[in-house]
Parts: sequence; C-alpha cells; structure tokens
Amino acid sequence: MMKATHWRVEELKHHTADIVWLDAEGARRAYDVVRLHDSKTHPGLDVNTVGSIERFAFGNDVASATRWLRARMPGSQQVVVVFGEDECLVCSSVFLVENWSDIFVPSRDDAMIHSNNTPLIVFYCHENAFEVRQRIVFD
Repeated sequence: MMKATHWRVEELKHHTADIVWLDAEGARRAYDVVRLHDSKTHPGLDVNTVGSIERFAFGNDVASATRWLRARMPGSQQVVVVFGEDECLVCSSVFLVENWSDIFVPSRDDAMIHSNNTPLIVFYCHENAFEVRQRIVFD
C-alpha cells in the first residue's frame, strides 16, 4: 500500500518545480547527518560538533533574516532541508534563501539544513531564529 502523502508535501506542492523530496533511505541518511549536529540539551546546534555558532534572532523581520541568511549560505549549491526522520527535501541554496519563510513559517516546526558539498549546517528555530556554522567533522 502506498504511504499517504505527508501534509508537508501538500503544503509545499506549489514549489514542486524547485524541491525534491528524498525517499526513505535518502531521508534517513540526511536525518543521521543532522542528528550529529543537533544539540541534545537545547533547541539548536551542538557546540561539540559545530564550531563557533552564529545565532540571529529576527523576531518578525523576515527581510533582515533573508539578508542575514543570504550572506552566510555559499553561492548556488544543493542543500538538504530536514524536518524529521522521513521529511527531507533537496533544493538549491538560492531557492531556500529566497523562500525560507514560506517553507518554514507556516508549520512552526524547527528544521535543519545541510549541504552535501560544504560543511555548512543551519538550524532554523520556529521561534524566529537561525543558527549557522561549519560542521567540525565533515568528510
């Protein structure tokens, strides 16, 4: 039996041209990557696996948050957005920077973003904050 479409897939279907949802195996791998960098003591990045975390709390100032994120996400690269163990999508960093508020804000969930090509790791907190840095352990 086919698994029912996840509500988040439905919520973001207007972005179908720009995002690809990972299959179960890809999602599990992406989730394993971010779990290494997710703090076990507070919502955010783990200071033990991520070097000198930069945090930006932006309140309701989406424009400032977009500028801040744009300055920290390297050029055009593929990034993986991880909402949970079975909800992961892939998109370009440029697309994510321009559309993050539409992708994250409606659901009010935390999410983590990583790149397969660079050590970039980003934590999005549903209480309107970003954390960004480089993963210390990156192969």
